[in-house]
Order: sequence, then structure tokens, then C-alpha cells
Amino acid sequence: MKKSDIDTVTNVILNNEYKLHEEEKAEENTEKEYIIKERTHKEKRNKHKKKKTVKQKIFLILKIIIGLILLGIIGIVLFFKTSLFQKYKEIWVETAMSTMNHKYLATWFLSDEEIKEILDRLKVENNEDSKSEEIIIQVPIEEEKKEITVEKITGKNYVGYVMIIPDASKVKLVDSRKKNRGTQLSEIVENNNAIAGINAGGFTDDGGVGRGHQLCKATIIDKKLLYGYKNVKYSLIGLTADKKLLLGKYIYQEAINMGIESAVEFGPYLIVNGKNQVTNANSGGIHPRTAIGQRKDGTFIFVVIDGRQPGYSLGTNLLELQNIFNRYDAYNAANLDGGSSSTMYYKDKVVNKTSTPMGQRYLPNAFIVEE
Repeated sequence: MKKSDIDTVTNVILNNEYKLHEEEKAEENTEKEYIIKERTHKEKRNKHKKKKTVKQKIFLILKIIIGLILLGIIGIVLFFKTSLFQKYKEIWVETAMSTMNHKYLATWFLSDEEIKEILDRLKVENNEDSKSEEIIIQVPIEEEKKEITVEKITGKNYVGYVMIIPDASKVKLVDSRKKNRGTQLSEIVENNNAIAGINAGGFTDDGGVGRGHQLCKATIIDKKLLYGYKNVKYSLIGLTADKKLLLGKYIYQEAINMGIESAVEFGPYLIVNGKNQVTNANSGGIHPRTAIGQRKDGTFIFVVIDGRQPGYSLGTNLLELQNIFNRYDAYNAANLDGGSSSTMYYKDKVVNKTSTPMGQRYLPNAFIVEE
């Protein structure tokens, strides 16, 4: 073969290889372009999908919120404006209206007439005064003196404590107001050389930050009228000179004539002359409670119920509080100031778990047990 023919064949082969290489390159570029286009298209699809998903989520959340609002409105209407949940409505109203600062929980949803109708129906009527002659104080002989005992009690929705004081002569009602505030129960007990005590009467508590020194209920200490009017009749929880718990509606002079030395206005009475005063389980609502009672032999009974602490103790109503005193054989018993003030102190420590994180409140007065 001639050299020229060989060169021709070589060029043909080289040209074909070049073309094949170019074609392969073109195919590769086409494939890359396709992949890029597919990726771009996929990214666009995903972005659109994401946008759609975000919108769907927002609409779903809005639907849920609107649904919950509608359910809430329907629930409020059914609860407050029908008789379907009458029992719970009564408890709600009683609980709200028996607080100093949370009455709005009832007044927002019910008219004054509706609230009054519920309160009137559940009101505890105290139409009888206790008879002091029914209480026979047994003065314990020195060697037979019984110690004070404190017992923890539990119920369906509450935890509480019952203190039994066998020696009535040791119980006293004291004024604990200072110039611009009250005094914590632990300090009241210590200042009076006492061993135990519970909170007693109420006080002005604007905004829940009362300093415990401004009285708002009739109060007599050591025969002096510290708050109230001498010619107005008050429901008094009093101690006579011979340490009898006297429950009755008196003007100041009548109380003094009955032998009362110290008293606070509060209530309602739970047991009077052995007769139960509370008949409705919804009376008084659910609250932390403090109460005082006495047996026919003079033994005093202090009760404090913790409350407003879900998971531990919600509190109790007046009927259950009355039942507690029945179980401990009280002949007379009365409800004292409760709520955040409910405190029992014994042997250098607070026995119960108060409903406020601040612990002990400042109090205007207290029932104490002297050493």
C-alpha cells in the first residue's frame, strides 16, 4: 500500500474517533443538562410543596384555634346558662363569691340576680345561739393532764390537720396587730409564750397583698371593741372568761353580759348545741379552711384544711368541714377565716402547707394555746 493511501486511512480513523469523542461529549453534556433540569424541577416542586405544606399547617392551626374558641363559648353557655351542670355551677359561684379578690370568676358570666339566687339557696342559716351552761369544763388533775395531739386527715380532695387541746384553760384569743402590719402565726405563738395556734379573724386584703393589720370584722379582745359598732348585732365566735366557746349573734354589751372576753365576727357556725347547721354539700364552695370547735367537756378542736394546690389538696366545703367536727365529737364549732390565711403552728413549726408560696401571712389575731 502506498504511503498516501495509509495516510488517508489514518485520517479517516482519526476523524471517526474524534467524531465519536465529540458525540460522547455531547451525550454527556445532554445527560448533565437533563440531570440539572430534573434537579431544578425537583427543587421547584419541593419548594412549592413546602409552601403548600406551611399554608396547610397554618390553616389547620387556625381551624383548631377557632374550633377551641367555639367549643369554649358553647361550654361556657352550657355551664352557666343551663341546668346541665347545676351542681358544679353552684360550687363555682360559691367558691368565687366567698373570696376577697376573685369574685369576677362568677360576675363575668352571671347576673347579680342569678348569683344572689344561688347564694341565697346555699346560705347556712344560723338561728340558734350556743348555750354556755351545756359546756362543763373539766379541769384536769396535774398528773392526769393529757398532751396536745395533732392528727393528719385526708378526704376525697383535701389534706388537713386536727389539733386536740384537752386543757381549755390554755386557749386564748390574742390581738397581733402592729403599727402598720399584722404578725405571722409563728411569731404570735412565740411572743405569747405559747406552744400552738391557728389564725382567727379576717382583715382587709386589697389585691391579695393585705398587711394583716386592718380589721374588717367585729373584734373584741380583752373586753375592748377593736372594730365594729356597739349597737350592731354581729355573729360572734367568742371565748368566755371560763374558756367556753360561745357562738351567737350579739351586740357588744350583750356579748360582755354573756361572759365573752374576746371574740371575732366570722362564720358560718357549723354545729350549735350539738345540732348540725350545714345541709348542702355545695355551701361555701371549695377553699382552704380554718375552724374551731369544742366538746361538751371543754376540749378544744382546731382544724386546718390545706387547699388551692392541685395534686395535693384542693380544699373542702362547709359540709365536709362540719363532718370532720362530728367525727371528733364537737358540740359547738364554727368556720374561721380561711384561704391563704389558713395556718396551724405547733412546737416551733408550721404544721400545714399554706396555699400561698409566700408561706405564712401577717394576721390581725389568732387563737393560741399557752404553755
